[in-house]
Amino acid sequence: MYPYPFDYVRPDTLEEALVLAQEDGMKFLAGGQSLLPLLNLHVAEIKGVIDLQQVAPRLKFIEWEQDHVVLGSFLTHEELHHASLLGRRCPLFPMAAACIGHPRIRQRGTLGGSLAHADPLAEWILVMTLLEGKVILTSSHGERKIPFHQYLLGPMMTALDPGELIVAVDISLPGAASYGFVEMSRRPGDYALVAAGVSVLWDQDRIAKASIAVSGISELPVTFPAIARNLSYEYPSLGLIDDVKRAIEAEVDPPSDILADASYRRHLAATLVGRALYQAFDDRVQGQRLMAK
Repeated sequence: MYPYPFDYVRPDTLEEALVLAQEDGMKFLAGGQSLLPLLNLHVAEIKGVIDLQQVAPRLKFIEWEQDHVVLGSFLTHEELHHASLLGRRCPLFPMAAACIGHPRIRQRGTLGGSLAHADPLAEWILVMTLLEGKVILTSSHGERKIPFHQYLLGPMMTALDPGELIVAVDISLPGAASYGFVEMSRRPGDYALVAAGVSVLWDQDRIAKASIAVSGISELPVTFPAIARNLSYEYPSLGLIDDVKRAIEAEVDPPSDILADASYRRHLAATLVGRALYQAFDDRVQGQRLMAK
């Protein structure tokens, strides 16, 4: 199918793009991997697109600020996959990026485009939920930074105001942390049926703080603060992973749909959290065998 007719502009500067965006019905175009399919399927009808390719270099950056990293919104999934220092500090990024679509999508799709589209099954939505990142937005009226839980309002619903653009995200990455990310889809490249992410902050050999997030079991990614708190001051072990899996399975209440029934999604949630937690533990013990309790 072909989209409805729309205007096309390609500004030379970010400031010019932000002025153009004040006109009703104008949408920013980054990698095009979210907006263009919606237009082709007639799911969305707009007045025009503002192609940001000319200003892309300004929004492609990785800046380190002590234990924080600021990521430019025009970084592609592929660039985040292969960012070596970022991958060493937080393997969650290459893990998640490798699961996104197909090579062509990863080469064109952008971090900012995915967050603006806000599909609740998108990998970066889960990562930002897990890491409690902040979204940096700008418009002709100025810049603001908001926590991700305030930015994500619902499935494909965000706190973006008309004419506002995501320029970066700000994420805390403590040095003594390890991570895990696992997802399950029907076919490689499909959206995940269920995905799980885990972060673990360490105090020597013990868990100081843990976070768990799962997508595919509710309208938005779900976190499990009570289960994560129970991991504090524990030593990593296979028995601890089994305890978490049982707790997850007892707590989640996913819906059934055409792709998977509730019992299968519940089982997947527990299993994938267990695998992600094993990844985080294994990264910390560096190949030493995890023992049962």
